[in-house]
Amino acid sequence: MKVRVGKWLRTVASSPAGRAARRALPSAGTSPAPPRWAGAARTAYRFGSVYAGLYCLTSPQVYLALRGGGMGRLQEAADSWAKLWAIHPVRNWMSVRVFGKELGDRFDGGDDPHTWAGQLCWLAGAAAAVPVWSLLDRHRTDQATPAKWFHLAARFCLAGQMFSYGAAKAVPLQFQLPPSKLVEPLGDLSPMGLLWAQTGSSKPYQMLLGCAEIAGGLLLIVPRTASLGAALSAAEMAQVFLLNMTFDVPVKVHSFHLLLLSVLLLAPRTPRLAGALLTERPLPAAAPADLFRSRRANRIATALQAGAGLWLLGTQLRNDWSFWKNHGGGREKPELYGVWDVTDFSIDGEQHPPVTTDGQRWRRVVVDSADAVAIQHMDDSLDPCMAAIDMNARSVALTKMADPKWQVTFAFERPADDRLILEGDADGYHLRLHLRRRDLGSFPLVGRGFHWVQDNSYLR
Repeated sequence: MKVRVGKWLRTVASSPAGRAARRALPSAGTSPAPPRWAGAARTAYRFGSVYAGLYCLTSPQVYLALRGGGMGRLQEAADSWAKLWAIHPVRNWMSVRVFGKELGDRFDGGDDPHTWAGQLCWLAGAAAAVPVWSLLDRHRTDQATPAKWFHLAARFCLAGQMFSYGAAKAVPLQFQLPPSKLVEPLGDLSPMGLLWAQTGSSKPYQMLLGCAEIAGGLLLIVPRTASLGAALSAAEMAQVFLLNMTFDVPVKVHSFHLLLLSVLLLAPRTPRLAGALLTERPLPAAAPADLFRSRRANRIATALQAGAGLWLLGTQLRNDWSFWKNHGGGREKPELYGVWDVTDFSIDGEQHPPVTTDGQRWRRVVVDSADAVAIQHMDDSLDPCMAAIDMNARSVALTKMADPKWQVTFAFERPADDRLILEGDADGYHLRLHLRRRDLGSFPLVGRGFHWVQDNSYLR
């Protein structure tokens, strides 16, 4: 039986059809030829990769995140990197031709005129590079090899940003709700200030947002899960971009480019995603996007990518945690922390009753931190001040941020834990204030808490 089967197999193999089938199969140790790319696909890939490359190369946020984030010398290095790519004469020329005005010397990132002029420069540069690239690479019918390396670089640029913004929320550091926000009239808040206060009012919500962004970055650093990471990052960046647009947060350009980068990474998988979501047909296995031909080399490359990504995340979390503990909401609260209502206010010995039309009287003194104090006037306007509180010398030194020439040092007494007396000279007058600390839990935004069972909606 075995002899007859073997003879039959040799007969089939030696037939014309068998020889044709053998010629159609790739030889051992070789990969099948990559599919031919359409001309429009090659042009779109070249333009997208050049533009995305220019943006990531010149963005200080991307540069800083790929170095693990942080402040101090690393932030100074990122600022120097941004100034290196400022190319002010080119940006100014573009601004004059398109916007009709010259740029100033300010280069601050965000959505300022320098940024918008820069985006026009990168668009023009990408448009000019495409025909040159097409001419030099005219014999290549596909872009599979450069696309793999572009995919790798774009993944890490995007992952670094997801780690950067995610860590700043997971710590939590980005959004804060200082006591001064509790007494500031809602109508006086800017849209961005309202967004910051809303998110900062719930630490669990903020931290979960950060964990979701970190999850997108972790999925991006592993080749096998990169498509899922790009999809998750696209959803998150779409929400961030929408918030930036509707609350006028000046990070619209950057968040849009992160969304665009997510879509570019996801684009090659779009047909498979559409097939999985819209049809019930079984999907073939995805073609591996290996960087090398050797399986061992690809395993090493995957391990290196995972290690580099974890280092980026760990460094970012460590830096943000350190900043939060030393300068943010995690540092020790000062003894005078909180909202202090002014019960008595005298100027040169003359009492001033709490009349809302009195432009000299203070309504509250709010201690946000050891170096930040806000003075609230009778019309509810706030004067943020830099502060130096010395508990041993029993003194509080204030400097208005809006008017650094305004400086005053108060001596204080504490008859009780919730009582404070301030006395000092300001604006040519001698001031004496009696204050009472307000329990922060009396504010519903702070003291309401969580309830599984509610008798009513408590909508206030």
